[in-house]
Amino acid sequence: MRLGPTLAAMGMLGGLLLCAGCEDPNLLVRQPPGEHLDTFQQALAPEVDVLWVVDNSASMAEEQAALAQNFGSFFEYLRDTGADYHIGVISTDVYSAGHQGRLQGAVPFISPLTPYAAEVFATNVQVGTDGKGDEQGFRAALLAFDEPLASTANAGFLREAAFLYVVFVSDEDDKSFGDVPYFVRRFEQLKGVGNDGMVNIGAVVETELGTCPDAEPGQRYAALAAEVGGLARSIYDDFGGALDALGFSAAGLKRSFALSLPAIPETVVVWVKTPCDRPWQLPGLCAEVIDDCGGQPSALYGHTCVLRQSLPDGWAYEPASGSIRFLGAAVPPFGAVIEVGYYLLEDR
Repeated sequence: MRLGPTLAAMGMLGGLLLCAGCEDPNLLVRQPPGEHLDTFQQALAPEVDVLWVVDNSASMAEEQAALAQNFGSFFEYLRDTGADYHIGVISTDVYSAGHQGRLQGAVPFISPLTPYAAEVFATNVQVGTDGKGDEQGFRAALLAFDEPLASTANAGFLREAAFLYVVFVSDEDDKSFGDVPYFVRRFEQLKGVGNDGMVNIGAVVETELGTCPDAEPGQRYAALAAEVGGLARSIYDDFGGALDALGFSAAGLKRSFALSLPAIPETVVVWVKTPCDRPWQLPGLCAEVIDDCGGQPSALYGHTCVLRQSLPDGWAYEPASGSIRFLGAAVPPFGAVIEVGYYLLEDR
């Protein structure tokens, strides 16, 4: 068996050395099938800037209140993982002078140092209901990151080294001028060319026609999220559950990992491993769960999810870039080990 790159230059993880090919039977756990094995580690303590883009049209009073009440489901995930976060709110209003991409609230964005952060967010997210009916969430978000706001009203929010997560909340669709592929390019380039993996999109919108007679499906918002591998959740389902899922996705987790050699696509197998004291298996994501933790130290990476290759939550192999891309809720958690087994394309 030829072995790919080892994890973090065969560094220490939880006090145990984890590498593909270690001979110590106390550290060796099973590996995915394949001729070649690549091993990666998910991000540890990330920096993430989260911008909420909230519809401020007349129909959004109840949804803004629900967002404020359930913010803990989102916020606690970031806080409990030790993320260094900035969280700000703008509206979809591109007409009123006090909006147009400006961060809302007396405290423009919250961070780990903000006292009573949940209460501050609950205030900031109440962006009003006086906005016009042609909600332009895409345009408003881009205005927030462009000059002159980037160095004036919104200064300090967007950090160069931080991941960026933009969440749209609306009961109508986006009315910004331009097609979705144009905005995919614009958002993916916000962190610079080649850094598209540092940008993610979420959407809390009407996802089906007819769920609510007064709402319009947020097809453009959902499409933008899907194009960058993000999440779209219904604005009329469990708000707490939706925000919990978004919190997981927002936390600056890496979504794409480049394999060391070209793979035969149909032979690729992806395993996500977590320590025995922190198992990870979200419903429907794992085709199989393998538990090698019996009698082993709690820090051993012996809990394995054999991840499904599926949409919207799963993984996909992208032959053009030779990368594994994780989609939706399937993004591996902090500190996870990703093992990818495959057969080489050159050997076919």
